[in-house]
Amino acid sequence: IEEVLNSLVLTEDAINKIMSTFEKQISYANSKDEETRKKSDLFWECTYVTGLLSGKENGQYLGLDLGSTNFRVVRAVFKNGFSFSFPSIQKSLKHSVLVTWTKSFKCPDGPGLDPVVLLEEAINRRGGLSVTVDVMARISDTTGTLMAGNYMDPNCRIGLILGENYSIINVYVPIRGSNACFVERVENYNKLETDTGSDKVLVNCEWGALGDNGCLDFMKSEFDKDLDLNSNHANSYSFEKLFSGYFLGELVRLVLVKLTKASCLFNGQSSDNLLKPYFFTTAFVTAIERDTTSSENTMTVLEKLELDKVASEDDIATIRETCAVMSQRGAYIVAAALAVLLNHINLPEVTIGIDGSLYEHHPKFHDHIMHLLTKLVPKTKSRLILVKDGSGQGSAFVAAVESQQSS
Repeated sequence: IEEVLNSLVLTEDAINKIMSTFEKQISYANSKDEETRKKSDLFWECTYVTGLLSGKENGQYLGLDLGSTNFRVVRAVFKNGFSFSFPSIQKSLKHSVLVTWTKSFKCPDGPGLDPVVLLEEAINRRGGLSVTVDVMARISDTTGTLMAGNYMDPNCRIGLILGENYSIINVYVPIRGSNACFVERVENYNKLETDTGSDKVLVNCEWGALGDNGCLDFMKSEFDKDLDLNSNHANSYSFEKLFSGYFLGELVRLVLVKLTKASCLFNGQSSDNLLKPYFFTTAFVTAIERDTTSSENTMTVLEKLELDKVASEDDIATIRETCAVMSQRGAYIVAAALAVLLNHINLPEVTIGIDGSLYEHHPKFHDHIMHLLTKLVPKTKSRLILVKDGSGQGSAFVAAVESQQSS
């Protein structure tokens, strides 16, 4: 057990290497040379959003949030943009080209097309809407989260998506990964083709695919490799598979299966549910991590696994320790990446807006991230805030900023 769990602990050297690897991949992705950019799986896209909220925005704005499990419409009273949570090449604030479907989407068409054009054509096909709608912007969900975070806190300079998980009562897991967007200085962004007249630009990292080229293989465990090999999109979106809400529970399950087969758990007795891929959800991990003085939640999970009758006190302790180690590992990976962005921003105080119920409901993710950020970037006072439905609200806020700048 000790040997397996120790393999999941990130050393200081590993954390530093994650940061230096991320920075190197950024330098490739940020290059003006197209061939150099191909060395990285980061998109490092310009969002063409060059301003944050000023507090002077007025009017009514719509945000359309097309995510992986829901379609939300947000009306912000204070003209219209929408959030599209899939890898795209941004051509302007309004226009982009879908690169590929991810998550649970496997549509026969879409890649190579412009989501805004498709939306406008769909509106026209039905004879328009009851009010005139002008699409102002197409943004990613992380850009929306950053803008919504900036509405809550003027110091917000990073928007982060951290997966999702569901209640322990429901074993269905919505598929959502991880990404970040941050405010970069224009002089540090080499791919901007036109002068925006601003000293800053919001950069959509699209870091989910970081490591697809093998640059993170040095820190992958046997469980990371197993999960990737048997995933819907093998050898792709390597980074988010290390920690995001869809995969964290499955990583824990793979560890428990290995320990059970080695007779280190349940006297070697397994169950159909334990052997069922993705049955052990991140919600199970979150629930177990909430146990403090008792093991009530852990026992509830064991009942669902149909292993409560064979679990010993040592088994319960091992399961709790596995969840704790895997959760801390995931949070530390996130913190290492955020530290790189904080160094780019280089301000004395930076707030990070986070959307996603992995962050919202996991009792220790916040503290784990803050603990490591404080050590890695001591010059910056960091603050993490929850931004619920940030992508929908933020897309409306981007429309408001753009209309203000255009008027």
